Amino acid sequence: MQHAILAVITMGVIWTAWRNFKQLGRLKLADAGLSVEQRQRQQMRYVMRIVLCFLALALLPFLFTLATK
Repeated sequence: MQHAILAVITMGVIWTAWRNFKQLGRLKLADAGLSVEQRQRQQMRYVMRIVLCFLALALLPFLFTLATK
């Protein structure tokens, strides 16, 4: 049961990272009216969200083990 809960949480984190990755790739097409600074700021938001998702994936097994013991 614990593994199923961890798997569902992991799939949610991966889905979030994938959506942000897709939005990062489509940023130039979707927001053509943005200035260069605004586009870079938006890119950094997406990149930081992706990095946070990767950090969460790295920490999830450790935190889940601590929570269930």
